[in-house]
Amino acid sequence: MKLNAVRSMLVVSLIIILLYVLGLFLPIIKNTKESKIKNLYIKEFTI
Repeated sequence: MKLNAVRSMLVVSLIIILLYVLGLFLPIIKNTKESKIKNLYIKEFTI
């Protein structure tokens, strides 16, 4: 338990890294879902 400060710093850094990765990939996932929905609308109206 002497490394309590080091452990807490590791946990905080892992949380920051996870949030950074989510911030990178969530907009990409949202844009691909919206583009698929728009493509479906265009296909339905053209048929």
